[in-house]
Amino acid sequence: MNPGVAGGRPLRAAIVGAGLMGKWHAHAVARCGHLVVAIVDSSVERASTLARSHAGARAHTSLRDVNDAIDVVHVCAPPSSHHALVTEALASGAHVIAEKPLAMSAADTNELLTRAERAGRLLVPVHQFLFQRGVLEAAAWLPSIGPLLHFDAVACTAGAAGRSADERDRVAVEVLPHALSLMIRLVSPEMARVEWHVRRARAGELRIDGVLLDTAVSALVSTGGRPTTNVLRLIGENGTVHVDLFHGFAVRARGKATRRSKVTQPFLSGASLFAGAASNLVRRAVTREPAYPGLRELVRRFYDAVEHGTSAPIAPDETLAVATAIDRIAGAIPRS
Repeated sequence: MNPGVAGGRPLRAAIVGAGLMGKWHAHAVARCGHLVVAIVDSSVERASTLARSHAGARAHTSLRDVNDAIDVVHVCAPPSSHHALVTEALASGAHVIAEKPLAMSAADTNELLTRAERAGRLLVPVHQFLFQRGVLEAAAWLPSIGPLLHFDAVACTAGAAGRSADERDRVAVEVLPHALSLMIRLVSPEMARVEWHVRRARAGELRIDGVLLDTAVSALVSTGGRPTTNVLRLIGENGTVHVDLFHGFAVRARGKATRRSKVTQPFLSGASLFAGAASNLVRRAVTREPAYPGLRELVRRFYDAVEHGTSAPIAPDETLAVATAIDRIAGAIPRS
């Protein structure tokens, strides 16, 4: 049970990890009207630099050194440290939002979720794509294009540039939770039923596919493909939705097949894409959301749940289902 927070005061947050994601988590907390009171990083210089951007925040090199009362801990440190940091944060009485993966295995993920439940605290991974405007619009459009036949996600990332073969494979696997979390929300939560076919063309080049209920689902992750991109295509009998996950917007193409529509479709699609991208750029400029669309909305919903004692914006069952699928997929990757 999540008891909520009395008094309606701003919640107090500690950010663990003062790198790029720590910066954007702190930004999201502030934009949602709450307080960043502690920055934790093994480098006191990095912690101090980020702390100076948030009035009243103090820099620390360990979560144990934080003396302020903390409502929410954001874990933005390397994945290998997540289990220990989340455990420590829950033991201190804080709610926790952690960058993906929440833990390095499904077993560890289940252990942390159980700890959170017993403590009456909320715990979620950062699957921010679920809360992008474009994904929320796509979910609302599904009845108009359905039944859904295909779910295709493609991500080309530069996050493994210059790394070894094993590290490129690891990065590819770490990108997959985004697609899997979207499958659960947009297709079905019955992910345990999927028999995954896993292909590895070379290091860091991973393709998975399977069938979720009556929908063919696939995800391609490339650490070498360029330009970098992150897109989702939802193909239904009556239309298709294209979601730009990098920028957080979606466009819909109607499915009526005529000779005229075949001729005009490239022009209409191009115009729709341009209009969607332009309006999205303006919206993000006005709302001051220059990067990681969906993160602020996830943080807002998480803090609202903490304040009001309601359920987490990502259910524990969803979190565990993604972690279990990742274990199965990682174990099935063919090695050259």
